[in-house]
Amino acid sequence: MASDIKDKSENTTKKYTEQTLKSWNEAAAIHHQRNPDLAERVAEPGFNALEGDFNRLVDAQELTGASVVQVCCNNGKDLLSIKNKGAGYCLGIDGSSTFVEQANTLAQSGNFSDVAFETHNVYEIPQHHYGRFDFAVITIGVLNWMPDLRAFFDICSKLLKPGGRLLMEELHPVLNMYAEGTPSHIAYSYFDRAPQVDNSGLDYFSGEKYASEPNYNFQHTLGDILTAAIASNLALETFEEIAEDVGNYCGDLAESPHNPPLALTASWRKA
Repeated sequence: MASDIKDKSENTTKKYTEQTLKSWNEAAAIHHQRNPDLAERVAEPGFNALEGDFNRLVDAQELTGASVVQVCCNNGKDLLSIKNKGAGYCLGIDGSSTFVEQANTLAQSGNFSDVAFETHNVYEIPQHHYGRFDFAVITIGVLNWMPDLRAFFDICSKLLKPGGRLLMEELHPVLNMYAEGTPSHIAYSYFDRAPQVDNSGLDYFSGEKYASEPNYNFQHTLGDILTAAIASNLALETFEEIAEDVGNYCGDLAESPHNPPLALTASWRKA
């Protein structure tokens, strides 16, 4: 019976993630159009696309020569930014093959060495990558696409060496209660964990809507995130809530006199 429940859960997770990745593959070309000069910028010495708060978290680490894996790396610009800070071997993993193609092109534009990008569903990362990395990195816009948060953090933990660190920048779960508008306003329950389906596109740069493949996102509370990390053998070391708009979502709230937390950074050490 326990095995049947586990198989059903894994099949459900695969269904949601594989469908959502179709939507991300569609979005890749649109995101590329929104950033026409990105390859030129990546080729500049010292290129750094990290948001300020996360950049400070990364700079607080002993990064020189360290191995780094970015889980759900998108087009790779954040990982290439970390490579420019002196990291050693860097691996970016994303489930979208079109974004991985873009990442490889960007790496070639900047003549990066000892950097690789691979296409894998995050729940199916090959085991030969387990235990290889000093740092695992998550940048903004990952957790809400994860149907199984505990399994996701477990994968991140398995990728790390003992004593390795997971560094994360993410939208604050409270922000997921809001819908964009003039002004942005509370529209959703903080505790509604049912899958939310959308087919209006993933252009978070300009906000333009288009008919897209359906994608599924999930609300995880702050308690869900912390509990999943702890259960995955990760010990919290730093945690910071951020008032600024770093995710390009409901940005007007940053200027509101009743400003909710919009993002967070956190670091964990693998026990």
